[in-house]
Amino acid sequence: MPIEATYRVLSVERRTATIREIWLRPLAGTMPFLPGEYVLLESCDRAVPPRSYSIANAPRADGLISLLVTRVPGGRSTWIHEGLSIDDEVSVDGPYGTFVDDPSRTASCLFLAAGSGLAPMRALVEAALLARTRRSLTLILSARTEHDVIDRERFVAWQQRHSRFRFIGTLTRAAGPPPTGRIPALLFSLGEELGNHDVFIAGAPGFVGACAAAAETLGVAPDHVHTEVFFVESQWSAGAA
Repeated sequence: MPIEATYRVLSVERRTATIREIWLRPLAGTMPFLPGEYVLLESCDRAVPPRSYSIANAPRADGLISLLVTRVPGGRSTWIHEGLSIDDEVSVDGPYGTFVDDPSRTASCLFLAAGSGLAPMRALVEAALLARTRRSLTLILSARTEHDVIDRERFVAWQQRHSRFRFIGTLTRAAGPPPTGRIPALLFSLGEELGNHDVFIAGAPGFVGACAAAAETLGVAPDHVHTEVFFVESQWSAGAA
């Protein structure tokens, strides 16, 4: 059941030219949540309407949560990029959403993300690695340039520690280490049969639709394709924009 709580800002870090990561600590108790869920964030003075952001980490004993916030010119997230500082207090309401994994599933899992759509994926992958029930886990992250790839070092380290996990980063607007190009085309080029996979997809509407269509063409059952669409600021979103 959703609750409203006050959190204190522990850190604000610029991750890309448009995305900042903030870590928040609850001032009282913890907010139970499932990996993949999101919260509503707003200033304690209610000066800015609440905005939804996916939690970017698996549940922790200390209750800390991480959010990846994309700046859109003139959007409601501007106050986070320009005015939010360490030790500020914010209002957090949640959790919400159905973009969650079934812990009883053992099938291989494929995670496809673009931009701040990485947030729920990072939480889902982290939790799945801890649970150790999935046969294999693959995360494919699409970014415009290498500067837009969030957490490459983290995912490479996870890959080195966990034999069941594979990370693939692909660039769409710049040269870089292979592979490059958009994820739907990349899925076909990998030549893998995905019929025995569960697939999670998060990002902009066009990205999500194209990836879902590719996954189903490669044999994934429609009810095993889970999607979270991230809209621009002018539209309501079930995740971060």
